[in-house]
This record gives sequence, C-alpha cells and structure tokens, in this order.
Amino acid sequence: MKDAGIQPLVSIIVPCRNHAFALDRCLASLAEQGSCQEIEVIVIDSSSDEQAVAVVARHPGVRLYRSQERLLPGQARNLGASKAAGRYLAFIDADCTAESGWVAALANALESGSRVVGGAVLQGYSWHPVSIVDNLMQFVDLHPKRARGSTDLLPGCNLAIARIDFEAIGGFPNIDLPAGEDVLFCTKAQSRWPDGNVFEPRMRVRHFGRTGLKEFWLHQDCFGFCRGAYALKLQPLHRAMGRYAIIAPAVGLKRLYYLLSRATHHPDSLALLCLLMPLLLVGIYAWSLGFRRGCLENSLIHRTS
Repeated sequence: MKDAGIQPLVSIIVPCRNHAFALDRCLASLAEQGSCQEIEVIVIDSSSDEQAVAVVARHPGVRLYRSQERLLPGQARNLGASKAAGRYLAFIDADCTAESGWVAALANALESGSRVVGGAVLQGYSWHPVSIVDNLMQFVDLHPKRARGSTDLLPGCNLAIARIDFEAIGGFPNIDLPAGEDVLFCTKAQSRWPDGNVFEPRMRVRHFGRTGLKEFWLHQDCFGFCRGAYALKLQPLHRAMGRYAIIAPAVGLKRLYYLLSRATHHPDSLALLCLLMPLLLVGIYAWSLGFRRGCLENSLIHRTS
C-alpha cells in the first residue's frame, strides 16, 4: 500500500489467527484509508492453515509475516511493530473494519499531542443478538457519541501510538493469556503519561463479534478469567474475595450494574441491553465463573514485562 523507498506516516498492524474471511474484509477497508504513500499494512499471521496467504495476495502492497507458533494478540502486535517503518503505529484486529477517516483521525490526534489514542467500536453484525451483546459487554464505554477526552483504557483492536512512545514503554506486555494485554499496555502508558490516553470518537472501527452461543460463552469466560488472573484494575481485597463461590452472585450483580450504568449515557445501548437481557445474563454468568477461576489461580499466573 506504499511505494518502495518512501517512509509511511502510519504503519497498520493486523494480528490474524484463523480469521481469513474476516481478514479479507479488514484489508479492503484499510485500502480506502488514504494515500498509499502515507500507509503501510502489515499482517502477522499464526493460523493453522495458509488461507491468509491467499487473502493477502489479493491486496497489493500488504506485507505478510507468518509464525509457525501460535502468537497471542500482544505478541503479534509486537512482532508487527518490529517490522514497521511508520512514524505512528496503528493496531486493528482481523475481525474488525476501519470506518472512513480512521487513519486521518488517529494521525491528527497523535500529532496534537496525545500519547495513546483509541476510538469507538461499532457493531459489525447489527442484526445478530449474540454479537450485539458480545460487543456491548466488551465495548459499552466506546460509543461513537462519547466525548473526546482522557481515559484509563482503550481497546487493542482500535489503538494507535507513536513508534518512539511504543518503544519507550516496551510494547505490549508478554503475558500467557489471550486477553488483558491492552489493559496492561494502557496502564503502563498512563503511569508514564497520566493524561496521555485519549478517546477519539472519530477514530471508529466495526467489530464483527461472535455469533454462536458457545463462542460467546467461552469468550466471556476467558475475559473474566484474565481479569481475575492478572488482577486487572483490582484491589488485593477484591481479588481475595473473588475466590469465594458465595461472592459470585455479588460479582455478577456488580458487573451488571457497571454495564447498565455505562449504557445509560447512550440510550440506544441501554435499550439493546434491556431488550437482550437474557443473553446479557448468560454472558455475565460466564464472565463471573471465569473471574472466580482467575482469582483462584492468580498465584499460578506470572506477569512479565
């Protein structure tokens, strides 16, 4: 997507593992983001097959690096960053598409002084109830009508940072679980630049979430487990209490309260959560079970930088 010999302004890094169909859709959206001299796209694939090779071949200029070993999202992003030439690094997942103006919005935000920027995550399958709830449970805070401003957390599927800052904080942490790396990354950045994490509503992607109940259950269970195992935004007392089964209902109610209270700022999100409450409760139950297991196994999980 760039001419040889010309340094791009933005390097876009796309981790991919067994998402060939989604990757094709993602790359098509990136091809519409701007001048080929401003952007390069790097795909890091650790799939169990070679379908991504054929997909990338349909998108001229996209660079593909393959790993024989499974790479977790943070590992794939770090590898992509090491291959990138751009002044800015932008991260999007293979199961997302970038809305028009995505690159321009992130570049403008970084050039204006923000250290880490992320934006809104819109529904990909706006008609599918499981996908809607799956997305809202992950991204309820990331509504396109949310005001621009500093924030604690930003999603790894819609994130950008200057290369020099990425290197200064050591990239994404090397962890053993498939979620939570973006929380730890943003926490590291915030500790270095207290007001540097910025939500930019014009920086929008669409996430095509899970549509199967089993996938939905396992995904929410995994998110809860990682939250407990890595004590993400948890006080020691919270983690200790989370180990007890008798506390699980309270954990679920607290999670429900959080999601609904956040959704009250955006009536459409609140209406969807209320309409799809049975699915939401299933997701919260799965998350709560995973959270308790994570708290129980916290002492066995080691975080590394």
